[in-house]
Amino acid sequence: MTQPEAAFFTVDHGTATTAAALFGRLGGRWRLLAAGAVPAGIGTEVLLADLADRARSAEASLLPDDASWENWTRLESTTAPPPPIVLAATSERSLAVLEPAFADAGWRISAHATPDRLDAIAVTEALLAPDLRAVALGAGSADRGALSDLAAVVAAAVARRNDVRVLLCGEAAVAATWFPPAQVTQLPGPDDRSSSGGGALLEIAERLAGEPWSRAGAQPERSARGRAEYRRAVASLAVVLDLRLDGIDIGAAAGARVLAGPAGVERFMVRAEAALLPAPAPDGRDEEQLIDEVVSWSPVRDDGQTVRDRVRNLRLAPWRDAAGDGARLRLAAARAALVRLETAWSAGSPGAGTRGAGAAGSPGTERPAGPVLGASASPDMLVASGGVFAVGPPPVVALALIDAVRRPGAVALVLDHARALAPLGSLEDEADRRRLLADLADDLLLPLGGAILAGGLRPGRKAHLRVESEGASSETILTPGTVQVVDLPPGLLGSVEIFAPDDLWVGVRAKRVRFEMAGGLGGLLVDTRGIPLRLPQHPERRREALDAWQRPLWTAVDA
Repeated sequence: MTQPEAAFFTVDHGTATTAAALFGRLGGRWRLLAAGAVPAGIGTEVLLADLADRARSAEASLLPDDASWENWTRLESTTAPPPPIVLAATSERSLAVLEPAFADAGWRISAHATPDRLDAIAVTEALLAPDLRAVALGAGSADRGALSDLAAVVAAAVARRNDVRVLLCGEAAVAATWFPPAQVTQLPGPDDRSSSGGGALLEIAERLAGEPWSRAGAQPERSARGRAEYRRAVASLAVVLDLRLDGIDIGAAAGARVLAGPAGVERFMVRAEAALLPAPAPDGRDEEQLIDEVVSWSPVRDDGQTVRDRVRNLRLAPWRDAAGDGARLRLAAARAALVRLETAWSAGSPGAGTRGAGAAGSPGTERPAGPVLGASASPDMLVASGGVFAVGPPPVVALALIDAVRRPGAVALVLDHARALAPLGSLEDEADRRRLLADLADDLLLPLGGAILAGGLRPGRKAHLRVESEGASSETILTPGTVQVVDLPPGLLGSVEIFAPDDLWVGVRAKRVRFEMAGGLGGLLVDTRGIPLRLPQHPERRREALDAWQRPLWTAVDA
């Protein structure tokens, strides 16, 4: 796309829905003309035709007269369910390195085995599963002795599975003769890790997860590199905006996260368990526990079994029941997914604080609802993506994000509402990508609002908030344990100052802090609840607390 086009589409092929957007030239720059989404089973052509018709009916002069929309350029991105993999390692130490590398790269680990805990029947069943994509066999330099027995079990199970990759990591390469050469891929070993914790093993595992793989008698799969393309787009956007961005994408099949700044990508992760409602994992997390996590975030008062059935339906038909209480349940599922992603992110972040990490609704009196990263990890802007966020109004979506991703300090919250970032990331040329994003950033990023998370305000104590913008000022009294919305519309910059009788925790400890904040459709959210957020254990008390925080924002929209 080195030459300007009159119009082009972006298409994001998700596992549950397909989102598309139409862009045209206006005033010498690219602008978003129309966007929409349909269930994944509906043909893409129907969606694109609808976007073209909507744009023509609104302003026909923005589109070319002589060309049909079928011929316009398309930037497409595809995501797929995380591919299943079985991990076998010659020691617990090697497995401890292999597991996060493959999990962070977007694989779903269906079973693991080491000589100390080798359940031959269970591993064989996992290796014979029809949807199995690969088996990884790893050995470190100090534990090759147990390799032959482990390799024999794996080789016997995959002997007639020419549709399964065999990934030999490190010293396991000596077992290559046990497997058909066409199925074998050699990867770096468990000891080959970079100082940043990523390493060549994770990079190759990520590439393999997105590659097409042909099963016997079937057509080759479509390359599914959407999450890597999302990472690339967020990295380019960070350069264009000159900001440190935290990109979070919650999908029906997996969750992805990228931290990027003007110098490039700092960290990236794809996790199967961070899906909106993931498949039960082999580590003992069963279906009922997953549903419990969603229900623990829900303010919906209804028959308990009815609510649980509606949550189950999120996996079967994610596009259904998306209004009213259905929207509230979806955002409860999004919170649970965000907490799972944040937990994995914090656990693998060197030096990141995980003070009080825990899950809402787990046993105890008052439990934190998620981990919190150290102040050094705080971004300037959180970029949310995923169809689940389309069901709620901006202030409600903003609250969902800060309920689960809790970092002290100030952050701007935006939404990739047209789901165009991943398709734009499919552009190979970095200069083209940056030029497009420079034009489109204002159109693509819906400003949900700003958020200030201030911990440490003691019960019975009050703080004062002063906002100055365009010559006008307002003051608000802040009380502990609340979320208060201050009017700060999109496009306005405000000077926000907080005066407190006690030291507040806003990344630093101080009684007086000042931020420069941008406005948004949800205004400015000032959160003086605990960091991490603590929810009551008792279901009714927890539901009352969630309803007290959420209802004013829904009411303001419904009024």
